[in-house]
Amino acid sequence: MLDIMTLQVTPFAQDCRILAHQETSDAVVVDPGGDAQLIISVLEQQGLKLKAILLTHAHLDHVGGTKDLLDHYPQVKVYGPHRDDEFLLQSLNQQAQMFGIDNSGSFECEYVGDGEVLKLFDDASFKVLHTPGHTPGGVCYYCQEENFVIVGDTLFPGSIGRTDFPRGNFADLINSIKTKLFTLPDSTDVFCGHMGDTTIGEEKASNPYVR
Repeated sequence: MLDIMTLQVTPFAQDCRILAHQETSDAVVVDPGGDAQLIISVLEQQGLKLKAILLTHAHLDHVGGTKDLLDHYPQVKVYGPHRDDEFLLQSLNQQAQMFGIDNSGSFECEYVGDGEVLKLFDDASFKVLHTPGHTPGGVCYYCQEENFVIVGDTLFPGSIGRTDFPRGNFADLINSIKTKLFTLPDSTDVFCGHMGDTTIGEEKASNPYVR
């Protein structure tokens, strides 16, 4: 079983997630957008062993703390996003300058592909769903064993991700939600990058953008 902790990081109130295995104390951090020292302190206070970092897409508020985490945990591997977000990873320092914050630094990652399965825990795996729209290389991570999907900024409670950023595409986003997320069981918990959490069934029934 996994415990899921949510830490709001960066001035954009991004929901970074720590997935912690109850028996082994192994942990995975999803979208460390910033405030790396806060993330590190929680990991240490909980006695957790960081095994991997998952990235849903390459906007600064989701990846900005990755380099600092890797400086503290140099053995950890970074998975995601899809290669189509490479241009955003290459522009992280420019993204930082746009918002008047410190450079985030560059890092190496392993790009993931649609349908790929990441076996990050002995009893929990994560299926990669390529969901372009908010960014071209955005991905979601579906954990069937624990009945949740981590969606970054693809879907929000009653809303959807913005598509007015470079290479965003509204039609692609709606198609991603309908064909990749709305095919999951209605009971699936949806862990979003901002604005709280929801379920697939709730969004299928009431989200005005994708009804």
